[in-house]
Amino acid sequence: MDAFFPEASHINDDIFVGLTSENLSVRAIIIGGGIGGLTAVIALRRKGIEAQVYEKSPALRELGAGISLWPNAVKALRKLGLGSVVDSISVDSQDVALRRWDGAYISRTQSRELERRFGGGMIILHRAELLAALANEVGAENIHLGHAVTNIEENALGVSASFSNTVDGRSDILIGADGLHSFVRSWLGHDNPIRYSGYTSWRAVVSFDSSTIIPSETWGRGKRFGILPVKGSRVYWFATSNHPEGGHDSSEGPQAQLLSLYKGWHPPIEALIQATPSSSVIRTDISDRDPLTEWGRGRVTLLGDAAHPMTPNLGQGACQAIEDALELAQCLAHETNLEWALQNYSKKRIARTSSIVLASRRVGSLAQIESAAICQLRNIALRLTPRSVTYRNLAPVLGYEGHLTD
Repeated sequence: MDAFFPEASHINDDIFVGLTSENLSVRAIIIGGGIGGLTAVIALRRKGIEAQVYEKSPALRELGAGISLWPNAVKALRKLGLGSVVDSISVDSQDVALRRWDGAYISRTQSRELERRFGGGMIILHRAELLAALANEVGAENIHLGHAVTNIEENALGVSASFSNTVDGRSDILIGADGLHSFVRSWLGHDNPIRYSGYTSWRAVVSFDSSTIIPSETWGRGKRFGILPVKGSRVYWFATSNHPEGGHDSSEGPQAQLLSLYKGWHPPIEALIQATPSSSVIRTDISDRDPLTEWGRGRVTLLGDAAHPMTPNLGQGACQAIEDALELAQCLAHETNLEWALQNYSKKRIARTSSIVLASRRVGSLAQIESAAICQLRNIALRLTPRSVTYRNLAPVLGYEGHLTD
């Protein structure tokens, strides 16, 4: 299930006509229909704020990818009343392992300990199914597809957005949730460059007996391979390898290249690659941006990857976008000065998200080391690290409690 609402919706300047005067107290335009943008609509509507999302693609789409949500994000979704929805499409929390290329365990993170310390474990979903669940909650009537933003105008009375299909939308505030290549971010003048990490990734979801799969990430020399069971006898796998930016797979396709890269690695890595058609494999260079010191201006601000794009090494990209959505709604809920509320939102989020961007970058550098000697030392150091230290290091990220008070 990779696409939803395939027919683009069409709107006009009067998109908010017919709503009650109570709901018209604050109106928001969200640019970008990904996980962050849809969650923002849900969170804002929970606080009585009318919100509409505009997505440039003709369909909401997440191809061939899984996602892990950690306790900080799962707790936020439950505060939004989405707990049962998430539970219905996810695999129950399980222990997570870090392994060597030959299968030896470096460390294990216990699910029950995560639940005891942080109020939940890690859950695993298919991105497309999470996106579908969020879209269903938002409602097709509030999602406007095929709307690529071309201009934004903002003044003391409000903000308007123009789109490539000549439709205009007007609101009190505008939130850019349009990802790594955000138009809204550029409009705000935040043009710091995209930073390539030095490694590329491949990922896919494949039908595979997941009954004996241990959620894990395996580290080798300049290479990693992750394995996560997805509901419905499927497995989400991902691989990373140090490569120049902008590279391409060999003429034989990604399957042949991956089998060469991971030849001899512990089961079921080669079997997973063999079970995955090359056409199902997505290759993506891993990039981020340096953190910003401010996100918005006036009635316009950012959320998710548009604000703080990060590498996936801590599994926090979507988690932080979900946190953003909760905090945004809370800051706007009872505040009549909208510009101040948006400034307050970014102030509350910038330090936290910036630290996670940089921490994820450091983990990636550690994981992608190529020197055999340094890799051996790295693995020994990680194996000897007391679990109490590991949980203490995780606490600032996973222990976060978002707020959505009445």
